[in-house]
Amino acid sequence: MLVIIFGRPGAGKSSVTDKALQLCKQEKTSGYVHGLDLDVCVPQWMRDNFGKGIYPTLEQRKEFAVGACDYVDEQKNRFETDACGASVKILISFSFVNTDLRDVFRERFPDAKWILVDTSGEEAQDRIQKREGHFYKGAPTKTDSSETDSKSEMDVASDVNNEDNSEWNFAKVEFEHLILNGLDSIEDNAQKIIEIIMDS
Repeated sequence: MLVIIFGRPGAGKSSVTDKALQLCKQEKTSGYVHGLDLDVCVPQWMRDNFGKGIYPTLEQRKEFAVGACDYVDEQKNRFETDACGASVKILISFSFVNTDLRDVFRERFPDAKWILVDTSGEEAQDRIQKREGHFYKGAPTKTDSSETDSKSEMDVASDVNNEDNSEWNFAKVEFEHLILNGLDSIEDNAQKIIEIIMDS
């Protein structure tokens, strides 16, 4: 079972996922629960470009997505082999800002469950500015300071989905997904994730 925990950069996905994995171990949750942070798949040149305010092109994003899918498949096969037939659940953490990235993963893993950690752009940017050691620092400038920044995914304007979907903005989610309030505590959201995967 694949569970994809996604949301704006700075939404708290990694923190919530790490806490959920920790709670699973403490509570001795049935089956095997593993975590994969797809930030490890981001190549150094792309990290460097993010730091310079250069966003990857559509083709670069698609190439990245295919490679990330291959990585997930490899890890999934390894986890399932080690589990010797026992139930395996994998929590995948990544932003999935653009629709093209989501589309590649949804085609490759059609049965995956998607859980959005929902925050406003303003809240996410504030968290990005406070964190240390991460390659993603957000959009270089607010050249188009729209009210999108103050909206959550639930009411974000659909005009961020342009032809190339090359905006830094978090694109509206157009497929079925569960939503966690990013302003809730890490512990509360982690517990909700555990309840979701145990009920599936």
